Amino acid sequence: MALSSPTPSAGTALAGHLRHRALRWFVLAALLLTLTLLIVQPLGWIVYNSFHDDDTGLWSLGNYRQIFASVALLKPLLNSLLLATAVAVLSTLLGVPLAWLVSRTDLPGRGLIRVLTLAAFVTPSFIGALGWILLAAPNSGWLNVGWRALTGAQGPLLNIYTMAGTIFVCAIYTVPYTFTMVSSALDEMAVELEDAATTLGSGVVRTMISVTIPLVMPAVLVSFILSFIQGMTLFGVPAFLLTPSGTLVVTTKLAEFYQLFPPALFLSAAYCMPLIVITGGLFYARRRILGRRQFVTVGGKGRAGRLIRLKSWRLPALLFALIVPVAAVLLPYVVIILVSLSKAWGLGPVPGNLTFHWYRWAITENAETQRAIVNSLLYAGVAASFCMLLGILVAYIVERRLLRGASLLAALVAIPIVIPGIVLSVGFFSAYARPPLNFYGTGAIVIAAFVATFVPIAYAQAGSILKGIGPELERAARSVGASEARTLATITIPLMRGGLAAGWLLVFIPIMRELSVAIFLVSPKTNVMTTLIYNYKDGGNYEAVCAASALLLAGTLLIVLLARFVTEGAARRRRNAASLGAAA
Repeated sequence: MALSSPTPSAGTALAGHLRHRALRWFVLAALLLTLTLLIVQPLGWIVYNSFHDDDTGLWSLGNYRQIFASVALLKPLLNSLLLATAVAVLSTLLGVPLAWLVSRTDLPGRGLIRVLTLAAFVTPSFIGALGWILLAAPNSGWLNVGWRALTGAQGPLLNIYTMAGTIFVCAIYTVPYTFTMVSSALDEMAVELEDAATTLGSGVVRTMISVTIPLVMPAVLVSFILSFIQGMTLFGVPAFLLTPSGTLVVTTKLAEFYQLFPPALFLSAAYCMPLIVITGGLFYARRRILGRRQFVTVGGKGRAGRLIRLKSWRLPALLFALIVPVAAVLLPYVVIILVSLSKAWGLGPVPGNLTFHWYRWAITENAETQRAIVNSLLYAGVAASFCMLLGILVAYIVERRLLRGASLLAALVAIPIVIPGIVLSVGFFSAYARPPLNFYGTGAIVIAAFVATFVPIAYAQAGSILKGIGPELERAARSVGASEARTLATITIPLMRGGLAAGWLLVFIPIMRELSVAIFLVSPKTNVMTTLIYNYKDGGNYEAVCAASALLLAGTLLIVLLARFVTEGAARRRRNAASLGAAA
């Protein structure tokens, strides 16, 4: 006689339910502790230190009085506001028409222009600044040398060591933010209103001004805010281009505080507060704009085959569209590669001056560069992986509403969005570079700072993927006794796999090119490629700097191409499997 399997008792079911609840609360507590150590503690130390005097260590408001009473401290703030405003205006003037030309017109070479514009996003802006130093330094820049040789002029054609030069370089590397947001809005926008305006006799320019731009205005305003924040918080470009002339902005002034002995930790903390207030206010404005100023069109005809014909304006439009690709990618890349292949860059790229010595020196002979290459790949890989782990766990708890404390997790993980990287660097130095922890000079503090800075990207990516995955399979797994952890590992994460690879890449690339977060935290043994290039530049050995920069660019682009190949291959296999399943 066959025996039926015993059914679990009510007590066993209750014990299993309690275990699941306990596991959820344990995970929540662990995530809260991790995010507190990564985000809250460094920011708490900034606020705490800002109210203390560097000389006496006592509570004081003197730091804030000093900031707003001293011309030497107030002027970098005003310079930052000028730089940020000009960068936002210029990147908008360049990026919005460029997005319209690529998305809406028969501009020749649209695909290549899109790729090159997005390549400017991958390129570290301070490496672009290095390229423009080699091109437009007043005495030795190749463009000025050629100008004097052709015209016999005594003065330079261009001087990159000015506020105008800094605005230009910052703007061309900020344009990809504007271009991406506006072109996405244009690609998703229905075209019936534009067609109606054209039918009623409206010209191309009038249609663009009266119909297209109002429909994409939320994207334009948000990209303007992001460009302003970029201009306000960039460190590398102002350090390369403004420091030689003695002009300071907030970020370079912060670096100056850390060059004092002893460092002015408390004054620097107070100096971070205006940056936090400005960026926080602008991100709040961005959120309000996205929440209330979105224009919605009903319907949606495809744009394919209905591009606006530029006719006689094709050549002028092409010349305009090439400004950013040429200025941000082609010219800097070419000059950096040529200088890296030169024995002495001042002699120019002539046959007798070419050599592979600097690459051999960087890869096989120089221990500092070898260590920085390994550190960059290791720290970026570990930090990106940890970011994705945190992002997945937080997004899963928030999107599936597993616990009442989920909203607190979401708020904590979003805080670094409004905190400039150099401010987080100050916070980590204050929190973890002192006894008893004394993590300064270790890889752990650099990795932790990277994780704190970029975990919002991982969280946003994981959350967007989970929104597109129904919870039915997860509920079915839990109904047959699977735990939350097993359900997440065996069902949810495999469904997220393709998007997670893209999310990992979205975190890895910014870490590889990040300078401001690491600048106060690295030691000679924990240098990454960005900080090593920054230090080499101060030494004036431009051939070595360019070789290191070319290696960083090549490594980053290679990883991007490899990741794209892997994700496209995985997507192709899924499509083939789906088609075979449908056929069966």
